[in-house]
Amino acid sequence: MAFEIPGVGHERERQQQWGLGSWVFRGLVSEIVGLDLKVFVEGTVGNLLSISRGTFLTSIFIGLLLSLWTLIPNLPLFITAWVVGTMPIWILPAAVGGAWKAWVWYVQAYFITRRTPLLLEVKMPRDLVKSPRGMELALSQLWIFSGETTYFHRKWLGQVRPIFSFEIASFGGDVHFYIWLWEGYRKVVESAIYAQYPDVEIVEVEDYASKYIYDPSKEMVYATDYRYEPRSDAYPIKTYIEFELDKDPEEEYKIDPLAQVIERMSSLGPDEQIWLQIVISMDVEQRRKPGGRYWETESRFKGLAEEELDKIRKELVGDPDNPTDRWKSFSRTQLYHINEIVRAIGRNMGKHPYHVGMRGVWISKPENFKPQGWNNMRWIWNPMGDPTHMNQMRPRRWHTPFDYPYQDLWDFRWNLHAERFFDCYRRRAHFYAPYTLPDNVMSTEVIATFWHPISTAIASPGVQRIPAKKAEPPTNLPK
Repeated sequence: MAFEIPGVGHERERQQQWGLGSWVFRGLVSEIVGLDLKVFVEGTVGNLLSISRGTFLTSIFIGLLLSLWTLIPNLPLFITAWVVGTMPIWILPAAVGGAWKAWVWYVQAYFITRRTPLLLEVKMPRDLVKSPRGMELALSQLWIFSGETTYFHRKWLGQVRPIFSFEIASFGGDVHFYIWLWEGYRKVVESAIYAQYPDVEIVEVEDYASKYIYDPSKEMVYATDYRYEPRSDAYPIKTYIEFELDKDPEEEYKIDPLAQVIERMSSLGPDEQIWLQIVISMDVEQRRKPGGRYWETESRFKGLAEEELDKIRKELVGDPDNPTDRWKSFSRTQLYHINEIVRAIGRNMGKHPYHVGMRGVWISKPENFKPQGWNNMRWIWNPMGDPTHMNQMRPRRWHTPFDYPYQDLWDFRWNLHAERFFDCYRRRAHFYAPYTLPDNVMSTEVIATFWHPISTAIASPGVQRIPAKKAEPPTNLPK
């Protein structure tokens, strides 16, 4: 047997994992042999060839329709007769269901347009030493039962829960922290932030997104959403607690994962911009209790966490109903990553959950729009990710799926997606019409890791700090 240097002998095998390696063909064979159309469409067609599910299924439908046309010469007349003949059966349920859904969309959109939006900028002081735990407590104050008092208020008046957006924007390397909210909640937000960070300054500013006009002839953009992957919402990311910021170490010893994000945004050129947006709304979603009766429900977030914890327990001690797992009940080996996962899931399960939609955009002149720039934008949240054991923020939607030239030959779809993205960004829309997009459920701990007033440990030059502290005058001054 030939001598192999440790770590070098399998270099060729490692290199084959990139590009069109044997693993691609194994996956293709597995999908075909498994006869699972969904896996084939999502895997080979979607991920490998970047052909959307709608396009692929539409082409199959047209092919089957043309084949059927050869068997039935008068196919259009045949179909029309069936549709008209069965209309008394399906027209009323379809009309009622469609009208009700359209009504809910309308009243919710009308209610939201009647709110007055505000954009507040949070300016950082020179000496800020508090950890993100203060932001977590501030977020718990915004978990407000308001607007959806009764079924009548929700479905007839269109009232929705309050929406907040926490944003970080860089204009040519000048970094700013913003909070977008409805005017009626301004005092609630200010009191929640000032209670934990009394040295910051909160001022109302003009909405930078509303005044921006996208011109594809002058600027290039890359826009994306961010979603939890590869696991369910029960698994968090690496939060500030994993970085030991909850222990308030000395400033020179703090390792804040947000520092990587701020430094990237501070390094932009004068004609570049990066906008990051975290839209949140309180989560009270219920689901049918697994194994329970039809009318028994439970919190979806709590239920997901308990399900995952139960799976981990069965993996460690075995399934009592499976005789082959009997040996696991005698094993007492402690696995570090299992212990950390259980702690993280259990800790986040006990905190306020929010529906969260995250998105970002990089704006640049065409001559500076290079792969390094948009690739950094795709993975800007990587410092908080743990794809091996928990979750990471993966880019999805908007410009992310454009991998092959045939997907958009003349940039028509690219520009259309950019215009829709900016419209969605300006509205801070994610949960209600006109943009109802997939979201994740995150705890206040996770959100506070993504957005919090930064301490002096983050010394990026793009963050302009206020020179002096401000405070209210004493109440006992003589008049």
